[in-house]
Amino acid sequence: MHIGMVYGENRAFPPDIRVEKEIAALCAAGYKVTVLAKRIPEEANLKEKFSNHNAYVVRKPITDNLKKMERRIDALSMRQSVWQEALKEFVKSEHPDILHVHDFMMVPVTLAIAQERRIPVVADLHENMPAAMRAYRAGSPLLQRAKSAILYNYYLMRWHERRVLCRCAKVIVVVPEAAERLYRYRLDRDQVVLVSNTEDETTFRFSPEEADSSITERYRDYWVASYIGGIGPHRGLDTVLRAVPSIRPGIPNFLLLIVGATDMDREGIDVMINKLGISENVEVVGWQPSSKVNSYVMASDVCLVPHNDFEHTHTTVPHKLFQYMICRKPVLVSSCRPLARIVNETKAGVIYDVNNSKDLADKLIFMNQNPDKLKEMGNHGQSAALGKYAWKHDAARLIQMYQMLENVLLKK
Repeated sequence: MHIGMVYGENRAFPPDIRVEKEIAALCAAGYKVTVLAKRIPEEANLKEKFSNHNAYVVRKPITDNLKKMERRIDALSMRQSVWQEALKEFVKSEHPDILHVHDFMMVPVTLAIAQERRIPVVADLHENMPAAMRAYRAGSPLLQRAKSAILYNYYLMRWHERRVLCRCAKVIVVVPEAAERLYRYRLDRDQVVLVSNTEDETTFRFSPEEADSSITERYRDYWVASYIGGIGPHRGLDTVLRAVPSIRPGIPNFLLLIVGATDMDREGIDVMINKLGISENVEVVGWQPSSKVNSYVMASDVCLVPHNDFEHTHTTVPHKLFQYMICRKPVLVSSCRPLARIVNETKAGVIYDVNNSKDLADKLIFMNQNPDKLKEMGNHGQSAALGKYAWKHDAARLIQMYQMLENVLLKK
């Protein structure tokens, strides 16, 4: 079977940790995979072999020449019309047996083209997109927020979801909590498949001996709680920053280490740091290559996943939770449902009341004062990340899903 993957992100591919893991798993099971992606940068190869797998990347120049009103209609109808020709050419030249679409925004346009040729579609929902768009705009200025609320209206996006997902052969979600909301659309339970953001022990480097000693040595005299990754209103870094004044008396050598901030992120963080008077207890590091990130994890005493209270954060889980666990690092997470469920079950860390900076501070001080329990949490987390929450189980569900779809196609 030849699987055509549709990757509609406005960035280069590779990299994308989730997509790459899925490709590796499917190719190892004997499938051919070809990815359609936007040609970024402009000089990128139009087609090339991907890694050592039976996989290829086809890149198309996607130019947005839409007028303002056309762009608004596109947003409201979720047509993604700038991708239509590229998708048609991709289907015509590559002859995929099935189309696997990454994230919801590309599902309607892909489904429309696929149905013309009677090609089944798999929707891989990395996010609860209606709720995600609402969360993303929460920190924007009022006018920008209002405009986004109209063009990417939560209720209209939910209507589009209900309209198109029932026409997909399968719908992939990252947590059971995301599946629950789709069942309310009356999707069959066997139509929804769980493929989470767990980590692959065969490719992810998590040995302390491989850490960059120049990084780990730099923080040796501090008790480090790290926040690593993207920053936004839903991520909860603001809750962590507000907790620092309450943490300092209990942990004199406390350092909040923030890794992955853009220049724009740093401006907002600096405003909060100065307002709270916590500059001596916070260090901000910009974007780091994946080869360096694990060294910052290894330099940490506790790793944070402090999601704020949004519908979006109650229906998703980040890769970094499982990366911290596989690195044997205890985690402090908010009480958002997927985070709390996993940490409660695995005993990999501590949970604080979502959005509650005082409770976050109290829990961090507790963790600092109980190093033996911290070590136990790290061990529990790694055991879970190599056991029940290992990528091999999610890969098996993905492969089983395609085996079922292949059997259906063969009968036609």
